[in-house]
Amino acid sequence: MSANSWPPALKAYVNETFAKCTDANRAAVETELKDLVFKAFEADKLWTIDWAKVSLKALNPPKKRKAFVPSTPASFGVTHGGADENDRRDKRARRFENAPPPAAGPSAGGAVAGGMAGRMAGRMAQAGMGSMYIASTPEPEGIYDPNVIDWDRETVVGTSSKLEKPFLRLTTLPDPTTIRPLPILEQTLALLKRKWRDEGNYAWICDQFKSMRQDLTVQRIKNDFTCSVYEIHARIALEKGDLGEFNQCQGQLRELYKHGLNGHQMEFLGYRILYLLFSRNRAELNSTMVNLTPQETCDESVVHALSVRQALGTGNYVKFFRLWNSAPKMGAYLIDHFVPRERVSALLTMSKAYKQGFPLSLVMKQLSFESSKEAEEFLTLYNVAVFKPQAKPVAVAGSKPAPPLAEDKVLQADVIAPRLVEALAKFTKADAKGQA
Repeated sequence: MSANSWPPALKAYVNETFAKCTDANRAAVETELKDLVFKAFEADKLWTIDWAKVSLKALNPPKKRKAFVPSTPASFGVTHGGADENDRRDKRARRFENAPPPAAGPSAGGAVAGGMAGRMAGRMAQAGMGSMYIASTPEPEGIYDPNVIDWDRETVVGTSSKLEKPFLRLTTLPDPTTIRPLPILEQTLALLKRKWRDEGNYAWICDQFKSMRQDLTVQRIKNDFTCSVYEIHARIALEKGDLGEFNQCQGQLRELYKHGLNGHQMEFLGYRILYLLFSRNRAELNSTMVNLTPQETCDESVVHALSVRQALGTGNYVKFFRLWNSAPKMGAYLIDHFVPRERVSALLTMSKAYKQGFPLSLVMKQLSFESSKEAEEFLTLYNVAVFKPQAKPVAVAGSKPAPPLAEDKVLQADVIAPRLVEALAKFTKADAKGQA
């Protein structure tokens, strides 16, 4: 019996059966189908059975509650009928008919090996019917799986030529006429960098960058240019103190770097460690530390961030403020956000160590204040600008008494200590808007 002499009804039945399969039941369906065809072949009923009415148990699992299928863009790629499905089935049928017969032998049965199934496969191969079992497992690229969305069909390719576009959240499917393709986006980036240098309007520049990121996302563009867009936006957000926007960018950059794209991965790894120190996300920080490679621990930005972590962990506030003043690249912009917290913590430590009080000059030196005025303003902000009464200056004969210096003021440790505890409690939760 040749491959072309198989009953057409059986061929259609096999194609229909595998079109209904999912990854979860494919193996069970194939086993049951082979057993069914074997029994029909042995009984010489291949031509007499009405294959259209035959059902497989593997395709009829226990009934479950009907699942809710949302009408979102993600569900548009899944169709369960229509012209597209018929075309796929026709292609499978043609491949089934044209599949070449395998060489006779034990392997002609494909996945069937040993026992009765193996003998049956061998006999069918000798009769020129081994192609039945090759065609019964179509190639992956030819299988229509209703559980898998065809993302290539859903990808948008923009046609807009506008360089500037405001950011609007999508509430419907993206319109290609409003999406900018990659060449236009490259021109837009050059324009934004020039305008940022000349005008420095952060509200406008942030809106434009978010619009660019959206165009890249809907077109599924992930390349070195994408890395550049997110890195530039992250640096601008850092400069303006927008940690929420920065965190969104660095979260996306982590995923882009995993694809091996070119960017400043070490620099942003250092920023990430500093950000986790600010947000006090210990679990994520420990996970990041465990995954560090020897190469990463030698980078300037990463080494500095790890030193900051060590200073905070050991309570070495003097070293912390020195590292703040010597941070590479834009690390100081991130540390700025938790400097007030660490200053309050350091003042509390000093108030416990110097029970008799400590001078303002010591505070200025160890907590990196630029002037006594700045130090007093900080103390006043947290209601701890409480100083001991200063002794009246002694006048030298023939001259006026010199006014007391601000640096000579001495803080009352016993008074400010409970107030510092109260102030430090307000820093328990970091303002980490947009944290991943």
